[in-house]
Parts: sequence; C-alpha cells; structure tokens
Amino acid sequence: MKCFLGLLRGPRRDNALGNGMACRVMLMVLLPGMLLTGCATMPATKPLWAAHPEELLKQVMERNDRIIHLSQNGEDHEKPILLILHGATDDPTEMMDIVQKFRSHYDVFLYCYNYHQRVERIGTDFVKEVNQLQAQNKLAAHATVVVFSYSAIVFREAVISADDRSVFSGMSLVQLVPTAGGSLLAQWMRIPIFGRLAALASKPSAAENPYGRFAEKLWGKEGNSIFSSAICPERTYTILLEGDPHSLAAVNNQKVQQRYKNGIGTNVVVIPRSAGATHEYLPAHPAALAFLSAALESLRKGATLVQAHTSGSALAQGADLVEYQSARRPAANAH
Repeated sequence: MKCFLGLLRGPRRDNALGNGMACRVMLMVLLPGMLLTGCATMPATKPLWAAHPEELLKQVMERNDRIIHLSQNGEDHEKPILLILHGATDDPTEMMDIVQKFRSHYDVFLYCYNYHQRVERIGTDFVKEVNQLQAQNKLAAHATVVVFSYSAIVFREAVISADDRSVFSGMSLVQLVPTAGGSLLAQWMRIPIFGRLAALASKPSAAENPYGRFAEKLWGKEGNSIFSSAICPERTYTILLEGDPHSLAAVNNQKVQQRYKNGIGTNVVVIPRSAGATHEYLPAHPAALAFLSAALESLRKGATLVQAHTSGSALAQGADLVEYQSARRPAANAH
C-alpha cells in the first residue's frame, strides 16, 4: 500500500524510477475500474435456504451465465415466476434475502452471470436462458424480473438486442437502484485515454460510462423506444435511494439527464437516507424488501406505486418511502 501511495503522489527525483509515471497511469486506470462496481460481495456462507443443497450453491457460485432454479420444493407450474438478476459481484448470494422472502409465493429463479465479461455477451446468454425457461414453463412468459444495480444494464441490453423481443413482452420489471443512464462513479471514463484503457481492464466501467456510446444505445431515444415497446412502462417499477453515489440525478448535462430519466421510468419512489440503507446492501435491507413486496403486490393488482403507497396495504414501512414526483412526470420530448 505504501508503494501504491508513493506512486500516486509522484515519482522520486532520481532517475532510477523513470517508470514512475507509467505506473501511476496504470494505477489511475485500473484502480477506479476495480473500485467502481457498487454491488458488494456478500458472505459466501449466506444460505440459499435452511440445509441448502451443496450442488445448488455450487451452480450459483460458478456464475456460468445460467438461470438457476432456487425454489425449495422444486419447480411449481402453479406459482408465478420471479426471475432475479444479481449485481456486479462474484457472490450472487447477495440476493438471497429476496429469494427467502418471496419463495413461498413465487417460483424463484436467479440468473448467475460473470460480470467480468462484456455485457453484450451476458445479455445474449440471458436471452438464450429465458427462451429455454419459457419452453419448460409457460408461466415464464409472464415472469416478474427483479434487477439490482448493474444488472439493470444487463437486462436492458438483453431486451434491446434480442432478435425476438416478444420473449419479454409479457414480463414485468422491478429495478432496485438501477445504474440508469450509467453510473456517476464512471463519469471519469469520458477522459479519452484513461477511458479507453480502463474499458479494457473493467467491463462494468465501460458499460456504466454515462457519456459513452453504450449509454446512448441503451437509454437514448431509439434504445428507450425499443425497450418500452417490449417492456410495458406501466409495469416497470423503480426503487431509488436518496444520496445514492451512483445516481446521475444531479448531473448538469441535458443528454445525461434525459437518459437517466429514460432509465428509471415514470413509476418511481425513493427510499430516504433516514432509512439507513446503502446501495451495496440494498437487497438485504428491510426497507427495500418492504417496498419490493409492495411493488409485487401492485403488479398483481395492476395499481401504480403511488396508489400502493397511498393505500398503505402493502407498505409496512410506508413512512420510510417517499414518492419521486419529478421522475413520475414523463418528459415532453424524449431524446
């Protein structure tokens, strides 16, 4: 660590460290890429359920771009399907609080992927897995998809790039702190030289660049139109977090702002900072789980998040949730 700090401060005056500048450049490129992704690694010992099968846990941890069936009593063709995507993590068990909370009412599946790969490949593999799932279970065509942070990008890429987008036309979507439009932590990627080098070292950094071509592809006018034609905006719910370090809400750039709003949609609420939740551990936080429960109930009833919030029928912790008014008003002209 002292060597790292010394290199970041600057080279010594002797000529023996003539490579100091090169080392600093590499550190500036690699370290942000390694630190950028905001989906924390949860303990690998977190159980899938009590006395979970070791083979099942092995499949989850392998992250071979596969949809893994996690329901305790095997496949249930009577229950609605909940399809979960983890964030940019080497430990997909970060989503197990959601699995445990909703497995009694849903047939639960988890897409376990290697986030170090290019998001285009991950998205392509996801489409293949969804097709296979729908061939095995007709209810998969009407699955509710829950994405967290980086996986909002994975899912959006999969939908937009799919040869047959009708595969997703019957699905609903709940987004937990999506890196919509990109991530604020990746804004340094707009620096030409560092950005290109960092993209080679960190695939998530490239995908989360709010000023890159990928941001335009996924959240620009054309990409947003394609996505909205496949995934009904009225059945897309977004949970945001006040003070989220990844959020682009305060960026003073019109194009970035429009892409951000396209990404979060118009059916949005915010968990206030006072709830004590953080971006990295949101899937395990009680406030987020309470809101997700309300969102799923709203989808079943065809209500909006605001209606659910007003009725209080499903918001056990309603005091910790506030409406995001500005996001619910569609922009007059999407870009």
